[in-house]
Amino acid sequence: MRLFHRASTAIVIIVALALLGVFFYARRVRPGGALPTVRPISSVVGSPTVVIGPLTSPAATPGATAVGTVVPGPVPTATPSGPTRVYLPVVIQGGPPQPPAVAQVAPTATPIPGPPPPTPTPTPTRGPIRITKLGLGVYESGGAMLPILDEARPSVILLMDPTVDFAREVRRRFPKAFIVGRIFADPQPLDHPEQRGTAFADRVAQVAVPLKGVVNAWMSYNEVANGDDPANLIAYNAFQVAFAHRLQDHYGIAAVAGNDGPRSVRAEEYPQYFAEAISTSRYFGVHAYPDPGIKSLRDPAAYDQIFYYRKIHAALEAAGIKSGPFIVTEVGLYNGWRDVTSDTEMARDFVWYAEQMNQDSYTIGMAVFGLFLGDRWSRFNIDGSIIPTIMGDYNTVH
Repeated sequence: MRLFHRASTAIVIIVALALLGVFFYARRVRPGGALPTVRPISSVVGSPTVVIGPLTSPAATPGATAVGTVVPGPVPTATPSGPTRVYLPVVIQGGPPQPPAVAQVAPTATPIPGPPPPTPTPTPTRGPIRITKLGLGVYESGGAMLPILDEARPSVILLMDPTVDFAREVRRRFPKAFIVGRIFADPQPLDHPEQRGTAFADRVAQVAVPLKGVVNAWMSYNEVANGDDPANLIAYNAFQVAFAHRLQDHYGIAAVAGNDGPRSVRAEEYPQYFAEAISTSRYFGVHAYPDPGIKSLRDPAAYDQIFYYRKIHAALEAAGIKSGPFIVTEVGLYNGWRDVTSDTEMARDFVWYAEQMNQDSYTIGMAVFGLFLGDRWSRFNIDGSIIPTIMGDYNTVH
C-alpha cells in the first residue's frame, strides 16, 4: 500500500514538471505566450497555400475564443522529389463568423435629359377651291402636270391632246372646273371645208367620246382665220358648221367655234362671215394678246386689245346673232412674259384680267398660255415660276 502511494506521488511530480517545462519552453520560443505561427512548407499540387497567422489574445475580448486568420498566399510550384505534406489551417471552433465579401458596384450615372425637340411649324392649309374666271392651258399630259395644277387651282382648264386617264384625273381633282379639249392639227387645210370639218370631228371624237362628262367642250382648228382673205373666212365658217353638227348632233359633244388669232378678224366681220358657225356651236372662243411692245396686261394701251372680245360680242348683239358663252382660250403677252417682266407681275396681270372679266356675264373665263414641259414655248411657260402659287391663292376661299 505504501509502495502504491509512493508511485502515485512520483507520477504527479513528473506530470507537474512536464507541464512546467512546456510552459517555460513556450515562453522562451515566443514571449507573451502566443502560440507560434504555423507555416506550411508545401501543399498538394494545384491547391492554394494557406498561412495561419497568430491567434488573437483572448484578453482583447473577455470570453472570446481566438480565431485563426486565413491569409491567401502564392501557389508554390510542385517539385517532383520528396513527399508532399499538407498543412491544414487551424480554426478554433466557436469563433464569430466572418461576413462575406461584398462586391463593390460602381454607381450608374443618371442621364441628364436634354431639351425637348422643337415643335415643327405647321404648314398652312389652304381653304377650299373657289370658282373664278382664272384658268390655265395645259399642253402636256402626265403626272408632272398635276402638282402644278393643284397649286394653281384653275377654274377653266384647256387640255391639248390629253390622254384619257390624265383628263379623268384632272376632272377628279377639279370637279367644278370648265374643261376645254383641243386636238393639235398641222396642217389645217380648208379645201372641201364641209368634208374637212366632218372628218376632223370624227378625229376629235376618238378622244372626246371616252371623255364624255369629263371634258365640257372641244375646239376645232386653232388660229386659222385670216381677215384679209374673205375666201378663207367663208371656208372656215363652212368648216366650223360641219364640225359642230357632226360633233354635237352625232356624238353629243359640245363644240367651241372661233379661237382665232388676236384681232386677226375685225369685230364687224364676225356677224358677216361667222354668224352660222357661232350660232351653231355651243361656245365661242377667242385669244387675247396685246401688241408686241406692251409689257403688261394692265397697261392702258393694252385695254382695247385684250378686251377685244367685248367688241365682238357687241357686234353680234347688234346683228341679232345668238352666241353661246365666250371663253378666252388663250391669254398672255404677245411674245411671252419671260425676259419681259417678273413672274410676280405676270401673275398679277392674270389675276387682274380675271377680275375684269367678272364684269362680263357672258364669259366663262380664261386660260393662261400656258403650262409645258421642257423648252417648248419656254418664254410663255409658267412652270418653275411663282405664277401657279399666286393663281392658286386667288382661286382659294379665304
